[in-house]
Amino acid sequence: MSSAPAFLGLALCGLLLVVLGALSLNAMAPLSQIGNHIDSSAIVLIVAGAIIFIIAFYGCCGAVQESSCMLITFAVLLLVIIIVEVIACVLAFMYSSQAQSEVTDGIRTLFEKARQGDDRYASEAVDYFQSKLQCCGADGPSAWGTGPLTLRPSCCGGSSVCTVVNAYPNGCRTAIADFLKTNGKIVGGVAIGVAVVELVGVWFALGLAGAIKKAERGGQRGY
Repeated sequence: MSSAPAFLGLALCGLLLVVLGALSLNAMAPLSQIGNHIDSSAIVLIVAGAIIFIIAFYGCCGAVQESSCMLITFAVLLLVIIIVEVIACVLAFMYSSQAQSEVTDGIRTLFEKARQGDDRYASEAVDYFQSKLQCCGADGPSAWGTGPLTLRPSCCGGSSVCTVVNAYPNGCRTAIADFLKTNGKIVGGVAIGVAVVELVGVWFALGLAGAIKKAERGGQRGY
C-alpha cells in the first residue's frame, strides 16, 4: 500500500504530458495553415500522457493488491511506451530538415495568399503571426511593397498607418522558425524528464514484483 504514491506520481506525469500537449496544440493551432504535421508532437504528447495515466493506475492497483503479475505487466507496457518514444524522437530528428523545408515553403505560400487578398483564413493567420511574434512579411517589410500605405496594420502593432519606418524589422519566416524551435525544446525537455521517471517506474515495479515473489516463496505477505 505504501508504494502506491510512487505510481500516483507517474500518473501525474502522464497528466502533465496531456496538459502540456493541449497547451502546445493550442499555441500551434494557427500554424496549421503552413503545414500538415506541425502539431504532430503535441498530439503525440497528449496520446502518450493519456496512456501513461491509465497504465500508472494499473500499476497502482498491482501494488495495492501485491500482484507481481500486474506489476510485471505494468513494467512491460511502460517499457514499450519508452521504446516508442525513443523511436519517435529518432524519426523526428531524421526528418527535421524535411519538416523545416515544409514550414519554409508553407510560410511563403501563406503570406503570398494574404498579399493577394483572396483568402480570409490566410490573412487572419498572417495578422496573428505578425502581431504575436512582432514580425512583418515572410522575409521582412519589403515583402509587402515599398509604398507608404502598403503594409498591414499588424506589421506595426495595430497602427492605422503602417510604413517600413515603423514596421517590425524582422521577417516572420525566421520568427516562426524560432518559435517552433523554442516550443520544441520545451516539449523535448519535458519528454526527457518524463522518460527518466518512466525508467525509474520500470525499475521500481520490477523490484517490487521481485520482493513480492520472494515474500510469497517465504510464506510471507508483507514486504
